[in-house]
Amino acid sequence: MPSVRQILVQNVIKTIPVGLLVIGPRGTVIAASPSAAYLLGLPEASLEGCDWRTLLLPAPANESFNRNLVDAVENGRPYRQCLADFQRPDGEMRRFSMTASCPSVDGKPIGVTLLFDDVTALYRSRERENAALREKNRLQHDMIESLNNLALSVAHQVRNPAAAIGGFALKLLRDHKERRLPVEYPEIIFQEARRLEDLVGAVVRLSTLGGPRFAAVRLGRLVEEALSRAARSAEGLHKRLESRISLEDVEIVADEALLALALDEVLLNAVEFSGHELVRVSIHLARRDDVSQLTVADDGPGVRPELRSFVFDPFFTTKARGAGIGLTLARKAVLEHNGEIDLRQGDGSGAVVALRLFDTPEAGLGREAFYGPMGLDVRELMTKARELGLDVSGLTTIDAVRAIQQREGFAPCFAWGVHDRCGQELCAFRRECVKTLRIDEGRRFVYGGS
Repeated sequence: MPSVRQILVQNVIKTIPVGLLVIGPRGTVIAASPSAAYLLGLPEASLEGCDWRTLLLPAPANESFNRNLVDAVENGRPYRQCLADFQRPDGEMRRFSMTASCPSVDGKPIGVTLLFDDVTALYRSRERENAALREKNRLQHDMIESLNNLALSVAHQVRNPAAAIGGFALKLLRDHKERRLPVEYPEIIFQEARRLEDLVGAVVRLSTLGGPRFAAVRLGRLVEEALSRAARSAEGLHKRLESRISLEDVEIVADEALLALALDEVLLNAVEFSGHELVRVSIHLARRDDVSQLTVADDGPGVRPELRSFVFDPFFTTKARGAGIGLTLARKAVLEHNGEIDLRQGDGSGAVVALRLFDTPEAGLGREAFYGPMGLDVRELMTKARELGLDVSGLTTIDAVRAIQQREGFAPCFAWGVHDRCGQELCAFRRECVKTLRIDEGRRFVYGGS
């Protein structure tokens, strides 16, 4: 009579809703769940007692399933949630999520436990979502391009009349001065024409701000170069810039030109609004975990509380002359890195602009997606590449994923491959664990470290 323990174990095997195979040390299937037979498309009675090699069906579509099974049984290599395609004997295609356990006693293997779950419906749903998302991204891109083209077209149509009005107003102004006639009205027309040309130029700058091109950037060097440019701008305004800096050695993945633009606009804003001939700014750069905090504090008049929420809006300015897009450009440049920018009142007088930038742009998106044991098996990556007809051997993982993204219709970049954000299943954009790893090493790594 079977023991209570045996009855419970048999009940678990019969009722478990996923495929379960237990393979003994001699390669014989010693236990199989009914779900396993159903998922594999085999008769239930044919599994128990059979040799595990009979499960290696020769169809080309079963390559990843067969390889996973061989790795577990012959190589004693455990894995978890490894995706594999499987073509059943009736020709129906399935996609399994496979997990293998390879216990041993005194270093001697005693068998293999294999779990596989049918994720076909989930995978097909993801494919439909991917297609819909690609179409949505394409439409959004086309809309943005259309708006930019419209803005540039309008700017071009306005610029020519504005230039003509300004030119004739200047000529009229000079003529009135020579004849000693009143110059008030020609002066107003000339100044307003110049202001209109400045606004047109601002629209062009906003519309033509390029997309990011990411590379390794040392923030300290970027700050020092921006300070040099700000000092020259201060001289042009008959001012002098004095800076106090505290910079940690920080390197991030970013677009150097865009971040330089953001720093230039923030520092120029501090110089222009300072009411002193000597402009003092304090810059502090520090890194905590994967976040770099950069603060720029000035000694100017600051921003009134009721105006603070508008400072990053396009064309908002409190200056008598100016387009009001400096901080807008800075904000847009920071947002291209999925970072954050904020302006607040200083402890005494002046304003403080704070920028938060992440080690990589994708770290600023859905940061919760990188918490927990979200592993990526290199074999999954190579299988995916083979499905798409790509040869990624010898590439770093990050380059391989970018190639896969591009083939599937996603823009290959550091920022938009975030897991579950763009629908890309095999995102490996995590700097500390994929910076140097090459996929032919056959290692398994986890987000947050190898």
